[in-house]
Amino acid sequence: MANKRNKATSIFLPLCVFAILFAVLYLSSGNVEAESATGSLFHIRNLLDLLPDRVSTKIVPDESLHLEIKAEDEGETIFYSKQGYYRYGPSIIEYEDGSYDAWFSAPGNNSTQWDWITYRHSDDGENWSKEKIILKPTEGSRDQCSVCDPGVIYFNGYYYLGYTSTDDYGRKGFNNSMFVARSENPDGPYEKWNGSGWGGKPQPIIEYDGDPKGWGIGEPSFVLMGNELYIYYTYFDTTGGYTSLARAEVGENWPETIEEKGVVLGRTTQDSLDVFYADDYKVFMAFSIENRMSESSEMAIYVSTNGQEFEHCDSTKKYIEDYAHNMGIAKGPDGHQRADRPILAGYAYGKRWGRWNAKFQHINISNQIKYKITQ
Repeated sequence: MANKRNKATSIFLPLCVFAILFAVLYLSSGNVEAESATGSLFHIRNLLDLLPDRVSTKIVPDESLHLEIKAEDEGETIFYSKQGYYRYGPSIIEYEDGSYDAWFSAPGNNSTQWDWITYRHSDDGENWSKEKIILKPTEGSRDQCSVCDPGVIYFNGYYYLGYTSTDDYGRKGFNNSMFVARSENPDGPYEKWNGSGWGGKPQPIIEYDGDPKGWGIGEPSFVLMGNELYIYYTYFDTTGGYTSLARAEVGENWPETIEEKGVVLGRTTQDSLDVFYADDYKVFMAFSIENRMSESSEMAIYVSTNGQEFEHCDSTKKYIEDYAHNMGIAKGPDGHQRADRPILAGYAYGKRWGRWNAKFQHINISNQIKYKITQ
């Protein structure tokens, strides 16, 4: 009789373990409600109660983040290329009253100034003001060719507008460095950092010193953490690229205190990152277009607990335009945001080079409940 019981147990245990593994996979797929008193989780727990005492397996919620990103709908194209070539790389500030400020890369004078930065305001995220040019290159200076890729943050009474530029006409858009300008108003006038203060001919705040044939440094994104300014930016030389982090102490002449902190994410098929700190999740969230400028372009989310090491969480294609690139995500004036509600995002799209539309869409971020087996 004892041998029969042992044989039955030896068959029963593997079947139960298989059932548990299947249950965990099913629960983690998001097809059942968590903690349902009459659902699958209840029955699985009853099954566990039937196991012999020597099997101490439990199914418990996995407390780590399992974020999913989705576009709420098809959104709205707010600029068509037939209106004037392109608008791309929006930087978007959202205020507590539901209004928005947004800055864009736009064409310059089609000769000596390749790009200018424009500004629009919205009281509701749907109806936008007439566009205004708010920043141009300074002739005969380090940013004489272009001002583009805006990244904006507000603190200590000023809007700080970071941008990409170069004085190298011969490289035609390469050999870039990063600059910054400030204003008390979102639509200017702006005064540029000159290396020791504000106003006059600009100097880079982070300078590219690699092979001038490389793209260089730019595409800034800012987050304020206490008295520290986190500065995310793109680096590309002739061997490859990545997103990097620098930090500065907040103060009147904060560019003088910038310190490099190193690479946060290698660049493969993804575009530049726009980053905010999610106050509800207590993590940094970074957003990008993957497979940029292709038919398979999609939107992606990355997460970091310390702002330094980012990991990919999810990507979505539904409602995201083909040939998308250079996105921006709405965040508070200090670079913080809540991720438990729809968030406005914008990006450029279009198959033909330099003929890019601009679209705004609301993005939903959710934390899917997953389960794991513990002993």
